[in-house]
Amino acid sequence: MATTAQAAGTDLGRVAEELKRPYVAVFVFLGLVTLVEVQIPTLGQTLHIPEVVQVLFLVGTAIIKAAMVALYYMHLKYEPRILKLLPVGPLAFVALLIVIVMVH
Repeated sequence: MATTAQAAGTDLGRVAEELKRPYVAVFVFLGLVTLVEVQIPTLGQTLHIPEVVQVLFLVGTAIIKAAMVALYYMHLKYEPRILKLLPVGPLAFVALLIVIVMVH
């Protein structure tokens, strides 16, 4: 009986360790992307990158970071597909509003 409980405890510890791995990797990835984002204005001036390209790059990295946070830290990666797609509607509406404001 004790060996079964010990084996279950060992398996539980192994599973917990495997579940922690993506969080650390995502944290490191988010940190690296943030460091790159902070350097974009300096690099843009040094390499003469147009401001429009810099802004597009910053917006793209912000979208990637938001998706990573939502998928891993808000646990949407492990949810059913309908819950993963639920934020797409409001985000599309925001994008539409941004386009309307930019046009007028």
